[in-house]
Amino acid sequence: MISKKTINAIEVCVYLAGQRHAGYVTTTEMSPRLDLSISYLENILKPLKAHHIVSAMKGPGGGYMIQGDMSLISIWDITSVLECTLNASPSEDADMCDDTSTPASYELGLEQVVKTTLSNFTLADFVDESRDQEARSFVQTMGRFKFKPMVAPLMPKAPNSVFQLSMMMA
Repeated sequence: MISKKTINAIEVCVYLAGQRHAGYVTTTEMSPRLDLSISYLENILKPLKAHHIVSAMKGPGGGYMIQGDMSLISIWDITSVLECTLNASPSEDADMCDDTSTPASYELGLEQVVKTTLSNFTLADFVDESRDQEARSFVQTMGRFKFKPMVAPLMPKAPNSVFQLSMMMA
């Protein structure tokens, strides 16, 4: 069946797809939102980058981003990167056993159902458009590097000159 790592990889890709208008997202930003450690995120993102599902950029303003159109990336594309057992072609396993009542053919049929089902869903199916609008407006107001707004300077409440000082003393 599908491992927890693969489920986390799907969640990471859905999160990145939802943040595509915000630019590159760092693992430091993703870690608290997805409740995953930074090193675990990097282990997930490395094979996804190697298979051109996500792109990475180093340096200031860098991070990870979904590569390409999210309506063309199926959930199966993400799953097949991390699941070796589901990645086997049916023709290789079909020669092992022609009897449909054996466990091997049952597993093969189950894998085909999983593959077909996951191929029918894309990342676009899981991205919430209302959150996408919020992210876009956040980027427009905060900028590409997501700096926090500066705190208003504190104005001292003291006299500005000796004349004001003498007026306060009287």
